[in-house]
Amino acid sequence: MQKIGIFGGTFDPIHYGHIELARCMRDQLQLNEVRLIPTGLPPHRPPSRVSPQQRFDWVQAAITGEAGLIADDREVLREGYCYTVDTLTELQQDTPDALLVWLIGADSWLNLTRWHRWRELLDLGHLLIAARPDYAFDGLSADLSEEFARRHVIANTDTLSRGKISLLSSPLMPVSSTLVREMLARGEDVSALTPVWRQLAGKY
Repeated sequence: MQKIGIFGGTFDPIHYGHIELARCMRDQLQLNEVRLIPTGLPPHRPPSRVSPQQRFDWVQAAITGEAGLIADDREVLREGYCYTVDTLTELQQDTPDALLVWLIGADSWLNLTRWHRWRELLDLGHLLIAARPDYAFDGLSADLSEEFARRHVIANTDTLSRGKISLLSSPLMPVSSTLVREMLARGEDVSALTPVWRQLAGKY
């Protein structure tokens, strides 16, 4: 079975932490490919000052030459709000025989019950949760605790399955898009944090 990694986000802007997570998904779980999908109009946060097309172009430039990492513009081209449930459903229709392995951060996991049709999401693929340095994996709602207990498996190539949840073992890099934007606003050098630093001048 083909296994496709799905890594969505605003990528505002993309940085080396994003790229390392995509590599971890690809290599640890032997995925055929990982699609990085910049969101178009996110329902949970204000729109970025940078256009969706610009953020997509940055993602595409950042992963040039990275085997198995693909920039996917389906949400950039979509009109209206972009919901993960619609994106996963569309991807599954495009590749009906593939297993979708989709990644979210621990902060997003803690707030998953606020997502559109969140229970359906858990049945659309294998969910990977990536820890972040500033989020402890606790404080779950009763609903999420129950779902995690019922669906959790240790992540490896043999346990990947639709409807399961795993934690992604990955290096915790103390970099975020917020940090990159703040440094750019102060005129500081961000060349160690993102491969597209030359293209970010004047954008924030």
